[in-house]
Amino acid sequence: MVFLEIKDNIKYISVDTNIGIIKSGNSCILIDAGGSKDDGIKILRVLEEENLPPNSVIITHGHWDHFYGITKIIEKFPKLKVYSSSIEKAFIENPYLEFYSYFSSTSPLKVSDTPFEFRGIKVDEVIDKGTVKIDNEEMEIIPLSGHSPLGLGILYKRVLFSGDCLYSVPSLNMFKMPFYTDIESQYRDLDILSDYEIEYCLPAHGLPIRGSKNFKNALIENRKKLESLEKMILDLIKEGISEEQLKKQIAEKLSIKFDFTKYIYVTITTKAFLHYLYNTGKADFEIEDGILLWKN
Repeated sequence: MVFLEIKDNIKYISVDTNIGIIKSGNSCILIDAGGSKDDGIKILRVLEEENLPPNSVIITHGHWDHFYGITKIIEKFPKLKVYSSSIEKAFIENPYLEFYSYFSSTSPLKVSDTPFEFRGIKVDEVIDKGTVKIDNEEMEIIPLSGHSPLGLGILYKRVLFSGDCLYSVPSLNMFKMPFYTDIESQYRDLDILSDYEIEYCLPAHGLPIRGSKNFKNALIENRKKLESLEKMILDLIKEGISEEQLKKQIAEKLSIKFDFTKYIYVTITTKAFLHYLYNTGKADFEIEDGILLWKN
């Protein structure tokens, strides 16, 4: 595993997530830090080979697969300064909140490799939006809330570290139903990003997006994905259907073979669409014989 070039003093490491690296003098700024202790060890190994100690880390959002690796990095660099948005700070410092939210605010089922014992990472400074200077490097913080409550895009020298708010076209084909929590915000995120000239975009998962033309095309394709999922769900709820029946039909139409993790992610995204459709007057619900049915 090696540094992969982006431009100038900007590189990245690909582990379970893509880790942005901004070199600043004799140290560096990390964008996210991996989803496991093993990721943290791998990141440390590369940085040591490059003689480039991390001074700061910006966490794009508070899903554990983006910052659990800090637990190993901070052992070696205890003065590492951690940045995040104000809302995501709560999840980063208390990862149980993420697991709790996945199970409709009940105690989580401990059936996966999710690190329920993870006690979180202290956030040193909050950055919600606008131009900031970190380790003498000036960058723009762009709030993006479709994937998580207040995720961050980091724009530096026309390179965008987009977290999980944007998928490359190949990733869109692979993730048949992307993980969204707020559909109205996701549409707005795409509008916000369309105002920028981006030379290179590094999503946290999947392949990078190289060139402004490909970036604009990725925005178009991400919007098409949202629109197609919205249309599909509206078609499926025409006659009135429960959420469980709806998820079954979504899986059949998209050829999704459920394991537990996929089931949870599809559940969250399905709820996000249903709430969006209701809040925008495109869908309604009724309760019959104790079952909530969705319809348009």
